[in-house]
Amino acid sequence: MNYDYKQSDLSRSVLGGLFSGLIATVANIAFILIYRAITSYYDFGALDILIIVFGSILLSMACGIMFYFFVHNLKQGISFYRIMVIVTTVAIVYAGIAFRGTFEDTISNEFKILVTGTQIIIGLLAAFLIPYLFRHDSIIS
Repeated sequence: MNYDYKQSDLSRSVLGGLFSGLIATVANIAFILIYRAITSYYDFGALDILIIVFGSILLSMACGIMFYFFVHNLKQGISFYRIMVIVTTVAIVYAGIAFRGTFEDTISNEFKILVTGTQIIIGLLAAFLIPYLFRHDSIIS
């Protein structure tokens, strides 16, 4: 059987998002473990492993799909995609902290740093790794 076939742009975008999500998951787990070890902040209700794994992968795959639509429908698609990722990352950080504030009176700085750090990792990988993998599909094929 011959499994050699040319990847479509959509499949390269989704695979780039998946690969970016896997790297973001490992990076986020490492970041959280190191940060918690340094600060002794162990509020496990804040960011548990399930949220880190599925959140990183699903957000990155959604970014991969959005990357496809931006590249195919806009003239400067990669630039607009990166702007969209930055705006979305800021919105997710704000929403995550605001949501936590709905059921707690005070939000610790440690929680704010954890949320901000994990989202920055996902955002940077989505903004730069997905376009790179899209152009260099031999890495993900």
